[in-house]
Amino acid sequence: MTNSITRSVIIIGGGWSGLTAATELLKNGYQVSLFESAKQLGGRARCVAFDKHRVDNGQHLLIGAYKNTLSMLKTYDVDMSASLLRTKLTLLVINKNKQTFSLQLGKLPAPLNILFAFLNLKNIPLKDRLKTCGFLIKLRLMQFKLKHDISVKTLLRKQPDIMIKQFWEPLCLAALNTSISDSSAQIFLNVLKDSFTTTPDASDLIIPKVDLATLFVHPAMQYIDQHGGNITLGKKIVKITSDQTSATAIDADGNTYSAEHIVLAGSPSSSINLLKNADLLESSQQLLAQLDYEPICTVYLQYPDNISLPEPMVGLTNCTGQWIFDRRFCQQDGLMAVVISASGDHMQLDKMTLAQIISDELSEIFDWPDADKSFVVREKRATFKSSVNINQYRPGNASSDARIWFSGDYTLSRYPATLEAAVQSGLQCSQQIINQSH
Repeated sequence: MTNSITRSVIIIGGGWSGLTAATELLKNGYQVSLFESAKQLGGRARCVAFDKHRVDNGQHLLIGAYKNTLSMLKTYDVDMSASLLRTKLTLLVINKNKQTFSLQLGKLPAPLNILFAFLNLKNIPLKDRLKTCGFLIKLRLMQFKLKHDISVKTLLRKQPDIMIKQFWEPLCLAALNTSISDSSAQIFLNVLKDSFTTTPDASDLIIPKVDLATLFVHPAMQYIDQHGGNITLGKKIVKITSDQTSATAIDADGNTYSAEHIVLAGSPSSSINLLKNADLLESSQQLLAQLDYEPICTVYLQYPDNISLPEPMVGLTNCTGQWIFDRRFCQQDGLMAVVISASGDHMQLDKMTLAQIISDELSEIFDWPDADKSFVVREKRATFKSSVNINQYRPGNASSDARIWFSGDYTLSRYPATLEAAVQSGLQCSQQIINQSH
């Protein structure tokens, strides 16, 4: 770094939030040094190898409402049509008895598109369809805002059981990675509002056709490098200090790096450790320690090339698997990614047993043969638990120390732990740093 620390920032953590913050700060003339303790960037959204394929450590899905993420991809000059499969929302959900639930949004203005889609549902009694439409109208009149947070299960207490099982519960698990019994209704409503009441394309399904490293991480690295930023991999920062004029990061080898600001963009637990070592921000430590976590399990199953789904993504009910993605859109014919959100008995099973259970379920539903190969990825702390009133424990980007900042999907926002929340936090953190300097 230069002798002057003015307009300089150290970012600790190379996930999507840290990369976004680095990008925005560089845009505004800051010197940026990013340190990542792992040998690759991406954080919890990283690429792994399975057989002949490059896959992600979990199957991810974007929606049209993720404006910040889509904007960052444009900043990185990503070829959107080549990298993303974007379709109108089609939710096909199938249970073990092969009964189907299909919701398809048309081109009507929001929210008429979702109301029309519910009214035209097949295999659902008319009274249940009308009840669901009435519920959505009521939510809109409430502006999707609750006086007090409650669980999603309580929010849905008057909804028909079939709609809870076939639509609301799968949607909540996918969006919040938390069971309806525990999840925050207000955060769930925020997602619904942005997805179904703004613009017709906000509810679009957007599935990456490339791995997340190719989609986001590599273009971000290139941008940061081209704009004078510095990225150091495999370097663990073990301590930070702060005074009135600067902040300092110290690595495991005793090297010191000083800057005007330090952004903690790693996991909450890594941030707690750094703050404990420095005896800093005890109140922030206490907040972060209140966060609980939920796993995400992804089971990759390789079938013959001719095996495919009727849609790129299909929901499963009364099964261990919850959502299945056909990786044909990634030019990986016959490869399926089955996602299991939140905690459950599946986390106690060994990988081979779990893969066989999933393979058996798909054979029963789709009349497929046994999978040829399997690969199970478990992220035990994939997201924070989006429980009732969780936002009172999520720290803001700014801390009580003017030199130290937080950036990550866990920081205070309207959203649960998603890629969009991570990007949004990086943008907000960097903008607050910039505003402080003016």
